[in-house]
Amino acid sequence: MAKQPPPVPPPEAHPDGETNPYLAKFKAGLVKRWSVTKSAVLFEMAELVAFLWALERPREAAAVAAAVAAAVPEPPPLPRDRVNYSLWCPATFTHALLVRLGGATQPDGVAASRAALLADPGIARDNPAYLTQQVAEAREALAAPSVPRAMKLECQRLAREIGQMTLYAELGATGDPLFADIGPEADGLIQQLLPKLAARLRSK
Repeated sequence: MAKQPPPVPPPEAHPDGETNPYLAKFKAGLVKRWSVTKSAVLFEMAELVAFLWALERPREAAAVAAAVAAAVPEPPPLPRDRVNYSLWCPATFTHALLVRLGGATQPDGVAASRAALLADPGIARDNPAYLTQQVAEAREALAAPSVPRAMKLECQRLAREIGQMTLYAELGATGDPLFADIGPEADGLIQQLLPKLAARLRSK
């Protein structure tokens, strides 16, 4: 079987024409390292989707999410019937963000991502306390004061919380019993995290 070429960043991920200074710099670094075989880069891809969403650019956000989801459509396999969760876990954030944002422009991708998350949400089902802890950490991120010289870390934290809370909210919306109670709370946190992230991205 011929080796598949590596995925390329979609146009919406490139810095050309980007008017937000922070996002322009972030995109410039990300497109140089674009890869779906590195956990840290997959997390950054999800962060970019969250940044665009926070800046009220949902179509661009959905386009980036769709490109990543298409490149990682299911849990990457490992030998002996194992799953590479170091790649799938960050990919689940992007799949969830696509489900949330892509209904108008990426309907086929939304359906595929929803099915992939229901098949394997990347979260152990025997540890509900973990979900409670993650929601508590999202609340802490929301309440934390901004530190002028820590913009990169703060934006990263807020974006990752948005990705994770979107995963919980979307799984809750499907009726998945593990997320039925926590999903609405996660959804409420998203609505508060987005404007905080937007304000930070627009700050000088």
